[in-house]
Formats: sequence, C-alpha cells, structure tokens
Amino acid sequence: MAEQSLANHERVNTKRPKKRLRLIVIIVLAVLSCVLFWFIKQYISVDEQLAAIEAARAIPNAENAATIYNQLLEEYDKSIFKPTFLTLELDELTRKQPWLGKDYPELAKWFEERQDIIEELLQVSNFKKCLFPIFIPLPEGLTARNERLMTMRQWAYFLVRSANNDIAEGRIDQGLRKYLCLIHMGRHNRQQPVAIDFLVGIAIETLGLQKLRFLIMTDDVTEEHLQAIETALSQTDKDRKQVWENLLKVENIYGRKMPKTGSLLKELKDWWQNRHNQEATFNRIHEIKLRFLADQRGTEILIALRRFEKKNGRWPESLEQIKDLVSQDILIDPQNNGPFVYKLTENGFTLYSIGPNNIDEAGRYRNGADDRPIWPLP
Repeated sequence: MAEQSLANHERVNTKRPKKRLRLIVIIVLAVLSCVLFWFIKQYISVDEQLAAIEAARAIPNAENAATIYNQLLEEYDKSIFKPTFLTLELDELTRKQPWLGKDYPELAKWFEERQDIIEELLQVSNFKKCLFPIFIPLPEGLTARNERLMTMRQWAYFLVRSANNDIAEGRIDQGLRKYLCLIHMGRHNRQQPVAIDFLVGIAIETLGLQKLRFLIMTDDVTEEHLQAIETALSQTDKDRKQVWENLLKVENIYGRKMPKTGSLLKELKDWWQNRHNQEATFNRIHEIKLRFLADQRGTEILIALRRFEKKNGRWPESLEQIKDLVSQDILIDPQNNGPFVYKLTENGFTLYSIGPNNIDEAGRYRNGADDRPIWPLP
C-alpha cells in the first residue's frame, strides 16, 4: 500500500514540471503571436497612416509653393544654375562675399543671361505654404526627393552669388529680395515632416540668415530694409510644433516601411535597433533646430542693435539697452535658456550664443568649443 502511494506521488511530481513547461510554452507562443500580430498590423497600416497625414496637410495648388518648384524642376536641369567655368576658388569667393562685375565679367554676363530664371525662382517668396508629397513609392520616390533637394541647394547658391553681386554694386533692394527668398525656400522645406527636407531647409535658411546679418551691418542698409528683414523673420511658423510632431510620426512610420527578411526574430531585432538609431537621430535634429533658432533670434537682436546705433550714433553698452526694441523671448538663447553674450570691442561688438554646454568659450566653435557666433560672422 505504501509502495502504491509512493508511485502515485512520483507520477504527480513528474506531471507538475510538464504542466509548468506546457504553460510556459503556451505563454511564450501567445506573447510571440501578439507581437507578430502587432508587427504585421503596424506594417500594414504604414501606407494608411501616411495617406491620412497627407490628407490632413492638403492645400489647394494655387496656395502651394511646390507647384512653382516642380515647374522649375521640369523646365531646367540643375546644371544650368552653375556655370561650367566656375573654378573652386571663384565658386567659394562669389558665394561667400560681395563681388563686382568688372572683376569677373564672364560671371556677370552669365547672370545677365539668366534674369528670367531668377525672376521665376523669386516667385516662391509669394507663397507661405509648401507641401511636397510624403506618401511616395519606394525606392524611386526617395531618389526623386534627394534629387529635388540637391537641386534646391543649387538654386540657393545661385541666388546667393547673384545677390552678392547686387550688394557689391549698390543694388541693395535686388540683393535683399534674393536673400529673403532663401529664407522662404528654407522655411518651405522645413514645413515638410521629413527629416532630410527639414535639415536641408535649415541649411538654406541659415545661409540666408548669414547674408542678412552681413547686410544689416553695412552702411547702405536703411530702415525700410530693416523692416523688410524683420517682417520676414517675424513670420514664424505658427504650426512649428505640429510640424515637429508630424516629423517624428512620419519618420517612425518610414522606419516601419522596410522590406521583410522572412525571420520574425531578425525583424524584431532590426526594429529595436532602428528605434534606438532614430532616437539618436531625433536628438541630433533637435539640437540643430535649437541652434538654428539661436541664429534667428541673434539676427533679430542684430536688427535692434543696428537701430540703436542709427539713433544714438554708438552701439549700446549692453543688451539691456535694447530690451524695449525686441520681445523678451528674442533675448533668450534657446540652446541653454540663458542670455546671449554681447561685448563691445575696438571695431564694434561681438555677439554670440554660448551653446548647449552653457559655457562661455569666448565665441569659439571648434576643437570641442560649441559657442555659436552671430556677429562677426565666422
């Protein structure tokens, strides 16, 4: 009897581990099934989500600057915006500083022959909004987008060279119009909820801001010119927060729009790695965005400094003396939520951001230093 009881007890003890193992297997399979279902659902809904965002952003073609950009892309090859005779030295010189036609007659004549193209390009300044499609076929859609962005950067350099010639020869109104066009082009690209468009937009607009800062500090600038610059800069993106949220959403969706590997484990591993890579990318884009905003605010501070100098015949002792000429948020450095650094010098003044590390490094921005010079230009 005792032997029978012992045998029964052993059978019960043997069954319990088996039951636990079956339960564990069932739980694991259930979890994997849920993950697989979620993963497939996310992948299938990618196109639907992109289409929904696209529909919410839609505007009439008559209000969309993209119609002008697309016309230009169809009409002209990007090579027409850069002369074949442009050497590396001439390229850098005419892009970075004002130049006279008598010094470079061949280039001056080349621009004279392209006045119609310049006027077409300047039309984009009449549009506040620009929406390019985000719901694009892969991979050919990405190729077309990259080609468009490369061409738009070429347009930006084209306008800068022409404007630099205008400024050198006293055609301030014409030069200013082209510099302001860069601001609009950059803003149009930043309205796209796609990282590469956003970054190219910042690059183009930063180029425009640098040229405007140079113009603000020239003797020929008038109050009318300052007002035109101020108006362009004050037209901040009211939907900036929404654009940023859409960018995060769209880039996350793009991250799920990937070819299947056939292995669930491999796809989950790729998804996890992609998620961490995207987080690092978004953090970097956010840093660039704050640095760009510091450039914007610094340019507006420069306008106020210039007005003070025109009225008083001298530069102010501190930024405290221009606080009534700008809104309070303009004087706050978005990179560190502190003040900009302003110091009088023998030749005028220096103005810079101390960067995200919040350390004043005397305006240095290399070899580990991260200050952001506003004036003088780096």
